[in-house]
Amino acid sequence: MKLFLFLILLTFSSISFAVDIASCSNPVGKAYFPEIGLVTKQKSGWVQDEKITNGIVKLSKTAEGKYDILFVDATKQITSSVEDGGSVLMLNRGENVVSFIVIYPRKSAEIYTFLKTTSGVLEYIHVTSRAGDAVMITKASIMRGYCAFIEFNKL
Repeated sequence: MKLFLFLILLTFSSISFAVDIASCSNPVGKAYFPEIGLVTKQKSGWVQDEKITNGIVKLSKTAEGKYDILFVDATKQITSSVEDGGSVLMLNRGENVVSFIVIYPRKSAEIYTFLKTTSGVLEYIHVTSRAGDAVMITKASIMRGYCAFIEFNKL
């Protein structure tokens, strides 16, 4: 059902003149949880298989030329980084790679890198650093997923 709603959102974003640049999914990786706040010493440390099953990430560009990252995460909710209070800024751009940082003040910073490998595989890398008094669980992670498409020419 959430996937269906996400597809409807994609349709409406196209109608409102947003440009879809990348669509990626199913990230896997590793995470570190330090002993702080709700995380006990016994539960702190590295998690070997951090993943978001059926997780979706979409990079879009509005008619005004601003970027947004929409995602469906482990909660199965569709979230706009911008509507969630984040600032989305391009960090770098190359012929087959682009990186964006999403800054959530006093909460976290996330870096999304969308790339085409030398062998032609489309993927993205998602790095998260979450900390601060406004955060329930402090965490650092890196995950990687595959992309159905990345339109570098639409940046």
